[in-house]
Amino acid sequence: MSDAPSSMVERVVLILGVFSRSSGTLTLGQISSRSRLPRSSVHRILQQLVTARWIERRDNEYTLGLRMFEIGSHVEQRTRFSEVARPLMQELSAATGHVVHLALLDEQDVVYLEKVGGTFGSTLPSRVGGRLPAHCTGVGKVLLAYSPKAITDEYKKSGMRRQTNASIMTEDALETSILNIRNFGYSTERGEAVPGVGCVGAPIFEFGNVVAAISACGPQQRLRVDELKHRVMWTAAEISRRLMASSCPPSRAVNPMQNSGHSATVVDFSTPAGWRRSRAAEEEHRIERVEKC
Repeated sequence: MSDAPSSMVERVVLILGVFSRSSGTLTLGQISSRSRLPRSSVHRILQQLVTARWIERRDNEYTLGLRMFEIGSHVEQRTRFSEVARPLMQELSAATGHVVHLALLDEQDVVYLEKVGGTFGSTLPSRVGGRLPAHCTGVGKVLLAYSPKAITDEYKKSGMRRQTNASIMTEDALETSILNIRNFGYSTERGEAVPGVGCVGAPIFEFGNVVAAISACGPQQRLRVDELKHRVMWTAAEISRRLMASSCPPSRAVNPMQNSGHSATVVDFSTPAGWRRSRAAEEEHRIERVEKC
């Protein structure tokens, strides 16, 4: 009895594996034969997978369902984020000596896609694929700040988990943090997730939407926010530009200043004002980029 759940999982894996090695649709008999599972068991499992939209039934044949493609598209998107961001994260870590994170928001938590850093990184609880409460982290506060109001309102009502004595625990404190982030374009975190550790975070944009965030973390007493914030925002802006470029074939990527009637202006991304100007320019030409992709 104790190994029954494991046995069911193994059977589901075998059945899905049949589809991964095939193209088009498959009959019940073909799936049973190729998975080497009893026909009755395969039929019962397929019924459940169809209900869950993992598998789609067409007359007497089966194919991968919409849910599989939905999940696959998320994996592809996250892989693209990591591939674009990682080289720049390594540069930021090397320049500052801090641990650099890349993360997404998933309900009440941030999920870490990448973590770059030296020996100090091993002392942090963050890990690739791991989670932490969003309101306690530099990346999480950035992602909440740029989320729709309905999401932040729901987050406040859900109850905020305490990580340390410094963690934000009231709706007013979280709202103040969100307003500051929107105003200045970066977040700070001081011992709110791990005692003695501080972070500076910034948003990553694609087509005008925040899709991820990065942060640089280190010992709180060594964190020089006034200097670090410019490096983190510049890195986030550069990741944003490269994501936009990767969304279009290289031969069709658009230079916002080319044939636009605007004179080319050098923007200093090491300042908040320059960073915000880059965001405004990107938004101005967003529709043109979409049409040309």
